[in-house]
Amino acid sequence: MIKNELKDTVQEKLKANTSKKSKKKKSKKSLVKVLNGEFLSRDELVKNLPFISFIGLLLVILIGWGYYTETVGKAESNLEKDLGELNSEYFTLGSEFNRLSRQTQVADRLKETGLNESVSPPKKLKIKKYVFD
Repeated sequence: MIKNELKDTVQEKLKANTSKKSKKKKSKKSLVKVLNGEFLSRDELVKNLPFISFIGLLLVILIGWGYYTETVGKAESNLEKDLGELNSEYFTLGSEFNRLSRQTQVADRLKETGLNESVSPPKKLKIKKYVFD
């Protein structure tokens, strides 16, 4: 009995090793078929048509994605350029506003219209009673 069991386990191990070797040989054969171009023969082509179609679809998606990222990159660079121009314009206009809003600049512009700058300081009015009717 022990000898039979030992033979069975040895035979199972041999079958497992041969199946592993046959799987490796099959994978090597399929790789060689792809490299040789044998998979494009009529029978193999029909057999592999779904896989070839899937690879073609992936290639089309990859090309489309490349064009999309290129256009997005160009748009982003244009927006960054516009942002730089707008920032410089903002700072230029801000400094121009600060220059024109000074008291001396305002007084000079008002002289042309006939208004003069007040010489006396403003006075505060005090009301003793504050009642709403």
